[in-house]
Amino acid sequence: GGTFLIEKMPDPSAVWTRGEDQHTDWWGEGRGGMDPSDLTPHYLNDFILNRCFDQAAVTGWTVRTNPFEGGSDHVPFLRAGIPGLLLWHFTDQFYHTDLDRLDKVSPETMTNVGVTTTVSAMTLTSANHHVARFVISELEAAALDRLATEFHLSRESLDAGGDRVQESTILRTWLQWYLDALETTRDIEVGGPSEGTLAAIDAAVIRVKDVGEDYLNRL
Repeated sequence: GGTFLIEKMPDPSAVWTRGEDQHTDWWGEGRGGMDPSDLTPHYLNDFILNRCFDQAAVTGWTVRTNPFEGGSDHVPFLRAGIPGLLLWHFTDQFYHTDLDRLDKVSPETMTNVGVTTTVSAMTLTSANHHVARFVISELEAAALDRLATEFHLSRESLDAGGDRVQESTILRTWLQWYLDALETTRDIEVGGPSEGTLAAIDAAVIRVKDVGEDYLNRL
C-alpha cells in the first residue's frame, strides 16, 4: 500500500518538515525533529534521486523522498562519517511480520532499484571530470530549486504572521547545507579534482550563494 522512497541523508527537512516534504508513518507522532548541528550536507541525496528519476522516466516508476528518520542500516554508515541513505518502500502492511515472504516482493520495483543502484555505483566509482561537472551542475540546479521553494514557503509563513527570525534561519540553513554539499563534490573525480572541476565548484558556490543571499534580503 506504500510507495518507493528515498530516505535522505539528514538535511534541513529533518528539522523543519514542511511543503511537499513529509515524514512516513514510521516516524510517528510525538517524535522530535533533529538539531541543525546534526545535518550532513552531501551531493548523494540529489545524485541518487536524479538517477531514480532517470529510471522512472523510462518505466513510470513512482519515486518519492522522506526526511531522515533513522532506525535502519544506513545509520551506522552516517555515524562513521560515510555517506549513506535508505532506499525503501513504506507503508507496507507486511513489514516485519511473518507474512513478509517472496510473493510480496515486486519484481518491477526490485528491477528499478537494482538498475538505479548499479548505475549510481558504477558512475561514481569511475567518474572522470565530465561526470564530476555534470553532478555539480545537477546539484546547483537542485540547490536553486530548493532555495526558491523555501523562500516561497517562508513568504507564505510571514504573510500569515510567522516569525521572521525563524524563517530567515530556515532559509539560511538550507543555503549553507547546499553550499557545503557542493564542496563534497570534490571527491567525485577519480584521482582527485582537476583544476576545471575545482573551478566549476567555485563558480556554482558563488551562484548559489548569490541567489540565497538575495532571497534572504527579500524576506
